[in-house]
Amino acid sequence: MYTHITKHIALIISIIIISAGCNQNSGKYQSSQKTDAVKIGNRGILHKPVETIEETSVPCEKEKTRKEIAERMDKLDMLYSARTVIDKDPSMLEIPEQLKQHFGKEFTVAETPPEIEFVIVPVEPRFLTVYNNQEVSGWWGNYCQSNYYAPAGKFYSAVADHGTYDAHIYLVEYDSAARTIRCIPEVNKSLGKKREQFGDGILHGWFDIYQSRHLSRPHLWFCTYWSKFPEPEAADYATGYDGGHIISYDMKTGDYVDYGAPLPRTSWPYHRVDTKRGIMYAVSLFGEFLAWDINEQKTIWAGYLPGNMKWYTRAILLDETTGFVYTTDADESDTKRHIIKYDPFKNRFFKLECYMPQNTLTGQHDPMRAQTRHRGPDGLIWGVTNSGELFAFDPDNEKVTGRGINWPGDQRYTCCLERSPGGRYIYYQVQSYTAGAPVIQYDTKTGIRKVLAFTLPYYYDRYGYIPTGSYSLKLDDKGEKLFMLWNGAFTEYKDDLGVGRWGHCSVMVMNIPEKERGE
Repeated sequence: MYTHITKHIALIISIIIISAGCNQNSGKYQSSQKTDAVKIGNRGILHKPVETIEETSVPCEKEKTRKEIAERMDKLDMLYSARTVIDKDPSMLEIPEQLKQHFGKEFTVAETPPEIEFVIVPVEPRFLTVYNNQEVSGWWGNYCQSNYYAPAGKFYSAVADHGTYDAHIYLVEYDSAARTIRCIPEVNKSLGKKREQFGDGILHGWFDIYQSRHLSRPHLWFCTYWSKFPEPEAADYATGYDGGHIISYDMKTGDYVDYGAPLPRTSWPYHRVDTKRGIMYAVSLFGEFLAWDINEQKTIWAGYLPGNMKWYTRAILLDETTGFVYTTDADESDTKRHIIKYDPFKNRFFKLECYMPQNTLTGQHDPMRAQTRHRGPDGLIWGVTNSGELFAFDPDNEKVTGRGINWPGDQRYTCCLERSPGGRYIYYQVQSYTAGAPVIQYDTKTGIRKVLAFTLPYYYDRYGYIPTGSYSLKLDDKGEKLFMLWNGAFTEYKDDLGVGRWGHCSVMVMNIPEKERGE
């Protein structure tokens, strides 16, 4: 095997664990006493979690306005409380007027409303200001997938502020038994970043649970992503920034392990871990593909694909049965969006004859956007395109079968698919707050798409909150609870909220009625 690096020059990186005192007025962060770096394998550096004390700062003008509106719209004091409330109401099953014409056969509504737990993610600072070369204030949002750790009964996802300097990324932990939420100590500062250094401001891929041979227990694995686009400038790199890092998180101790930047001056908007073979896969904003051996802590492949193939930046379909990895071709010449396969055993890429289905409404072939985590009992991995066309992929026969649109409304963008333990149902949420922000269950046997709940207008009427879309859906191991981390805001409703649809992330846990999930 070999390393293929086409764009970047390797950097010599010195990793230092920074320790400094702090006080309430300094805006610095707390840390433990200075210790020698603890190595985890040949690249990993252990970092103890750093509890931050955010300085009292005045939000920028845009955030001041957002703060005023949020505090006015927060009807039941949810914004600052981290209090979990539980709701169940028949109005969650009322079809919005503009959609009624589509319901009856392929699209239906559940008979029983679910019980839903709801809590606002307690980030700090709650409202943001502007730092250094950030031209506008960032906003709190969720763009990554999630996971559920069954032994502890805890759901994990993340939120981030789109920051550049003094950037914030928080892993979020929800305890399903206690119904409590917490933000885990901030990633950048726990890894030793200072306020004046450029940092990563987003997590954008999958959360996978894996125990490498260097670890004594399973960790949560992810990669970091910059939030200055298309990429940081020379002055940003001069602060010590070297690109997106591979990181694992110990769910028991709270420790982070930083494995560094596998491809300097590159960052990772999508990633997956093959938990059977211990390979981290990632793709950059520019289409560079990464295959990184977790146990050996070395690169298998890093760089662009050969020929005219280009890995799509929002899709890594992983078949752990065979070890093959797939995406759709992002090269502009491939209008049908053929599937590309990566074979880690040969370290080679292949363009398959199969391609994405035509959109039922537009006739176009759009890139794959989301996919189920594993094969189901039917041997298929299910997916959805950018425009909301569902499909089933048969890895053994390298065949794609279209299954129709996921939603009848105009907004069909879906970022996450979650399959039930028995394989019959696929759960998803479309980014459509103007059409009720529905949570949907697709029946793979009948093709029926059933709305389990319209979260709007219920949460707006009761709490003043608009849930606008989720990138994070995860079932518990029994398929009874559907965990979701939502983007949303306490704000005044209008059809085009723009960036106002972000800012106040929330966790919802849908307890699916037994009669609605029988397999």
